[in-house]
Amino acid sequence: MSVTLCCQRPEETVCFANVAAVIFDKDGTLANSAHYLYQLAQARLRRIAAIAPGLEEPLRRSFGLSGHHVQPQGLQAVGSRQENLIAAAAYLAGQGYGWIQAREMAEAAFREADCELSPKAPFTPPYPGVIDLVQRLDAAGVALAVLSGDRTAEVEAFLATYQLSGFFQVAMGSDRPPTKPDPTPLKKICAELKIPPAQTIVIGDADADGLMAQRAATAGCIGVTWGWYPPPPLSYCQCTVAAPTQIQILC
Repeated sequence: MSVTLCCQRPEETVCFANVAAVIFDKDGTLANSAHYLYQLAQARLRRIAAIAPGLEEPLRRSFGLSGHHVQPQGLQAVGSRQENLIAAAAYLAGQGYGWIQAREMAEAAFREADCELSPKAPFTPPYPGVIDLVQRLDAAGVALAVLSGDRTAEVEAFLATYQLSGFFQVAMGSDRPPTKPDPTPLKKICAELKIPPAQTIVIGDADADGLMAQRAATAGCIGVTWGWYPPPPLSYCQCTVAAPTQIQILC
């Protein structure tokens, strides 16, 4: 079954016809994760700084931390765990450690930080209105999936914690490359749903979501800004919304 999705804002209305599937991002889109991501970055920094004290400030900038916040377009916010780990390892290698040793040290620091803030799902509740949007899409017969920069196990744990698993046919993380904005994972989800990209909309909070949607030749990307203040500019989305209620479903 296909529907028309409309982004309704005071200044404009943008509609997408013949939509049969919606692929959601998780952190920053479904899950309120900004505070968790800041805490996680701080935990990682503490452990790496214990090894190489001079790296704390460069890594803060690399992760995209500003004051007590995570920058919405920074590495911590939009990068996968593996991308953040490689960045940390590169800084350690710059301190004279061999590459394999630097990666092992970064992995140990990240693993300890994960344990400090585990399980993740209770720290990242759904945004207000998100569950209602998911339920409305499901009731309209739209196939739903999640494609996240987080690990698949964390995606599944989030959906299970908030009783959302039954609404999503596919839940995929970024355990292995390629990751966003590469279109390969999105195309794989579309194949599992048996719905072509041309009938699929991506909903996400980052340029990686919009660029991935563009490269996969989907029907488009709806950018969401409800997870960040100030809202990030989204260059690859056909429209942006500030609340789930601004996404209307026309059968």
